Amino acid sequence: MNTDVVRKTFTDWAPIYNATHALTLPKRRAARLALDLKPGDRVLDLACGTGLNFPHLRELVEENGQVVGVDLTPAMLDIARRMIEKHDWNNVEAREADAANLPFPDGSFDKVIVSFALNIIPEYTRAIEEVRRVLVPGGRFVALEFRAGIRSLPAWLQPLPHICALDMSHDTLKEIQHVFENVEVRNYWLGMIFIAVAT
Repeated sequence: MNTDVVRKTFTDWAPIYNATHALTLPKRRAARLALDLKPGDRVLDLACGTGLNFPHLRELVEENGQVVGVDLTPAMLDIARRMIEKHDWNNVEAREADAANLPFPDGSFDKVIVSFALNIIPEYTRAIEEVRRVLVPGGRFVALEFRAGIRSLPAWLQPLPHICALDMSHDTLKEIQHVFENVEVRNYWLGMIFIAVAT
């Protein structure tokens, strides 16, 4: 997959994304809690889509914190921005950006989260390196992902790679462990899904 294919896929999906994903993708809450967010933290939501994580992240960082979401697809970001405007959140922002080339200085964030997106990001290795760059020393990165290898998916999830632009050849966990020195791995669904907590 390349960025044009990813953008087209999620542009088409944007109008129904919340209806199909808000309650169906598992372990989002566990991943958010694994961030161990504190009031005042600056958190980056990588490949934020329509902003499904925003209400929960903002609640955890409170008024003095900052939530920034980045995504490649303007149609998804439009929905996220409407949510921000609806709630009049002045410390939540949604920006268009490529995860492999983040528009932030080094050490801009205390925490970074990505939910089911490293298998979609074409330059996922570069994206993980960018996460480390924009984190403060001792910062925390939480990745919620499907494990590499299409054979690890149950039959009812087999269509996902074709529908969602997933590339199941991405060995995201291996790359996280390569880039970050300390990585705790929590396995779910017999290892088909994992949460990596990296510092």
